[in-house]
Amino acid sequence: MMNVEQAIAEVANVYQSLTGHAIKPGRYELPPEVDPMGQAESNYRQFKALLEQKARASAEPRGKTEPAFAPPCDVVELEREVRVMVDVPGCVREQLAVSVTGDALTIRGERVSMRAAAAGMMRLEERRKGPILRTIALPPRARRDGIEATLRDGVLTVTIPTDGQGTDATEVPIDVK
Repeated sequence: MMNVEQAIAEVANVYQSLTGHAIKPGRYELPPEVDPMGQAESNYRQFKALLEQKARASAEPRGKTEPAFAPPCDVVELEREVRVMVDVPGCVREQLAVSVTGDALTIRGERVSMRAAAAGMMRLEERRKGPILRTIALPPRARRDGIEATLRDGVLTVTIPTDGQGTDATEVPIDVK
């Protein structure tokens, strides 16, 4: 059996270290059929598991755990095609992989930091770097063959014909021109 006061104190310390504010006292009513001690132990175990998961993730090498981000995009459905325009400034063709699997278009890439190329000291770096991942649902009538992808001025445009059947679940890679 755990010590409830110690658990509450530990949660309060973590909360304050993360937010900079102390936990405000409140009141939480449990239904009469719920065992309060069992509920507290369950919540505490979940809390500890989250902390341990976060600690394991921060202990891994930084490059392997960096989350991908989804760049902004526009999707336009025309009479005979769907056009997807994705902002990928700073990416070159070789860093982009476009594919269709089932009814989803997937765009993967990497936006590298210019820090190594700059001879001076970086004073401000706001543009997002790292892995890119964007998945977009396609209409059921999207045809897998005839898909074109072009990269121009930092915008990847993928054109998907919509005069077919989209039943193929295998991955179809698309060359970026």
